[in-house]
Amino acid sequence: MTQEQKLHYWQNMRTAMEAAGQTSGAIYKRALAISQGLPDPLAIPEGAQP
Repeated sequence: MTQEQKLHYWQNMRTAMEAAGQTSGAIYKRALAISQGLPDPLAIPEGAQP
């Protein structure tokens, strides 16, 4: 998936969740951040131990 496709996916996810009134969960917060060009709040930093 290209960066452009990922952005489009998260923009659509954000729009759908807002339309459904589901704006308090972690996935919405992730969609919001990514669609605004901010870092993914749920991303695991590189080099982090699982």
